[in-house]
Amino acid sequence: MTHNANSSIEAARTELYEIIQTDVPFEEKAREALNVGTECLGVDTAHLARIDRQTNSWEALISTDQSNGQFPQGVKIDLSTTYCRRVGREPPSIALSDAPNQGWADDPAFETHGLHCYLGTSLVVDGESYGTACFVATDSREEFSDKEIMFAELIAKLLEREIKCEQQKAALARQTNLATVLNRVLRHNVRNNLSAIRGFTQLMADNLGDTQYSKVTLRNIDNLLALSDKARQLDRIVAADTKPEPVDMTALAETITTRISRRYPTASVRVVSDEAVTATVLPSFEQALVELVDNAVKHSGEAPTVTICVEAGPTGVEIHIADTGPGLASHEIAVLETDTETPLIHGSGLGLWLANWVVTRHNGTIDATVTDEGTNMTISLPRNLQTEGVIHQHVSELYRARDLFEATFQEASDAMIIINNDAQIVHANVEAGRIYGTDQQALLGQSIARFFPDDFDFEATWSGFEESGYARDTVTIVGEDGLEREVEYSAKTDIVPGQHLIIGRLVTE
Repeated sequence: MTHNANSSIEAARTELYEIIQTDVPFEEKAREALNVGTECLGVDTAHLARIDRQTNSWEALISTDQSNGQFPQGVKIDLSTTYCRRVGREPPSIALSDAPNQGWADDPAFETHGLHCYLGTSLVVDGESYGTACFVATDSREEFSDKEIMFAELIAKLLEREIKCEQQKAALARQTNLATVLNRVLRHNVRNNLSAIRGFTQLMADNLGDTQYSKVTLRNIDNLLALSDKARQLDRIVAADTKPEPVDMTALAETITTRISRRYPTASVRVVSDEAVTATVLPSFEQALVELVDNAVKHSGEAPTVTICVEAGPTGVEIHIADTGPGLASHEIAVLETDTETPLIHGSGLGLWLANWVVTRHNGTIDATVTDEGTNMTISLPRNLQTEGVIHQHVSELYRARDLFEATFQEASDAMIIINNDAQIVHANVEAGRIYGTDQQALLGQSIARFFPDDFDFEATWSGFEESGYARDTVTIVGEDGLEREVEYSAKTDIVPGQHLIIGRLVTE
């Protein structure tokens, strides 16, 4: 982007604001801003410098200098040889138009680099000194005016804001990555381990007899497995939230009523509405409503009565879900009021939290009123949802790719298992259960080594597999049912870090 050196500061300021508002990477934006400053101030080069006073270093993060110039981008120099070392909050700027004639002739900065002209202003990000925006030239010039100094400080302020935005984006990306990893671990690894634990617990329970302890243990394991399955289900629901659409709330409530009534035959669930009421919602809203109605039915006794009332207001829609149960517990209400989960304030599951989260994303609210007659949950929604696309399309494609892999894995005609670095099975399909002579869930948590004959040198085979990253052979498998089967297999390490895929096919037949 070019700029006439004789243009006024006002014109340069307009151009600067246009640059800052563009949707381009930070580095490109910062360099263009420095270019405007260079041309407006009549200097040779400009630099966004990072200063580290602990290591006494000055680094040109962004520079308008050439790669073979005196201060190219990425160069690091001793801070004590720069004018920037003197720039701080007091004074926030230093302006030198002819350094040696202004008392800086014996300063290390002039002696080392020979810069007659320097205008530097400090950068402060989140209350901490960050560095400087500086404009330099080898030759002297006329004294910098107050307007020129203020213009340099404006560039610094705008760069401060952009740096802070970049830091926030990076922090958000780190948090998102962490949440993704934790979500994957909770949904996949924990579920697989629980499946293995359940299998072994059932075996122990069968051997010990029908004891109360085994029933309690298995019930708690099943609750955790159900919770894990719910997390996976909700994950897919969230991934589908790409575009809000107008929905007839009365028709939606009636559809949900039919579904819940089939699930709970003894329940009486009905919809009350005077007219068709439409609201613009994301696909996830249906599941939020299901969770609330399902929760009302489950906690309202053996023959619950639940009424769903849909009403249109002047600016939005209200949906009331009234039950005749004992009333929502205080810690569940706290989840709605605080919109968070803490060790002291937590719901009994994901359903209520999910419903609240979905409604909040619609700029709506959920209010709970508990009386002696039961609980009344009121969902308030704006009639129109303003959104720019809650989740980007490429995220949905990633989820679809994941689901496609899972479907392919489970339906494959060959036996497929995934093992970890300890050779333990963490995932298996139905065909794998047939080859290894047991149910696929019973395979989880077991070492693949136990299915080979006693004379098989598993350690040598495993070592070679880890070293080469690939293996193909025909081996004898001794199944859980005691039968030997000849299996042709191929294996690949690290299909994801720390997990390895083995595909087997019976050749006995």
